[in-house]
Amino acid sequence: MADQVTQSDNVLDPQVLADMIPAKLTAGLKFTSLAQVDRTLEGKPGSTVEFPTWNYIGDAEDIKENEPIDTSKLTYGSKAATIKKIGKGGSVTDEALETGYGDAWGELSNQLGLALANKVDNDVLETLRQAVQNASIDLSLDGIQDALDVYNSEDDAPTVLIVSPKVAGRLRLAAGKDWLRGTQLGADAVSKGVYGDILGVQIIRSRKLNANEAFLVKTGAEDGKPAVKLMLKRDIKVEPDRVPKYNRTDIYATAMEAAYLYDPTKVVKITFKGVEGPAGTNGAPADISVDNEPDNVKEENKIGTRSKKKSSKTQDKVQEPGSGVKKPGEV
Repeated sequence: MADQVTQSDNVLDPQVLADMIPAKLTAGLKFTSLAQVDRTLEGKPGSTVEFPTWNYIGDAEDIKENEPIDTSKLTYGSKAATIKKIGKGGSVTDEALETGYGDAWGELSNQLGLALANKVDNDVLETLRQAVQNASIDLSLDGIQDALDVYNSEDDAPTVLIVSPKVAGRLRLAAGKDWLRGTQLGADAVSKGVYGDILGVQIIRSRKLNANEAFLVKTGAEDGKPAVKLMLKRDIKVEPDRVPKYNRTDIYATAMEAAYLYDPTKVVKITFKGVEGPAGTNGAPADISVDNEPDNVKEENKIGTRSKKKSSKTQDKVQEPGSGVKKPGEV
């Protein structure tokens, strides 16, 4: 058939983009890996869910012979959480597809995935900042032990300490030979990002934290209650919108999620005394400006071009055309 034209919307498959993005939503970032993914609301009506928890009926009591045993009724509490929608959009023109460098659709899917994943990661961090248990300690092994004592528990659940890069380096120096490198932990490492281990606590570095800020988080507790839950109502949904007037295609990626503090007893928010340093970042990469003027070689050493800067001796010897001819009336 004649006069057929392949346009950008013909080569875009939203489902392919949707399949490429979800893996980035809950993987690869420091805080998200500490949350337990909860899909209770997935595919069900409603935006809020309650999680009931049975209360303890109390210890057994001494009973005298031939006396009745008192009964206790079961009671429960509940924790409610509600979801929200997050989203990000991008736009690609037909010209960008035809003349641009690289794979525009592939780059856009990667960027959308990173944008949503970083948003989720930051949401988990903000949830940790809601911790009700706090400790102000010295930057030392004794200080870390003081923070661990806040738990006042006997379980051996794996515990991680998320700190700024500055504090992580100081702790490694303080630990000396007692420092266990992250690569030595093997299968026991909670996250691929584990930097080391001291006092049985795995250290994770994050530039998102202020220099004097840290969090102790218990993971893998035997009671099955995670410190933080990440509730997913709906996975990534990708929707294209063709804009013929401008010969472009806009892409929108959305998800429905919410992070919440499920068990506050498993998180301790730490402030290090006397530690100063850079404030935390939001995790987004810095923008790079367009600068196509090479500066890696001095001007006089460039190949194929004449130096813009002439030496004073050369400037003295070189005259402009006609500069040596006197004008009428000149002496």
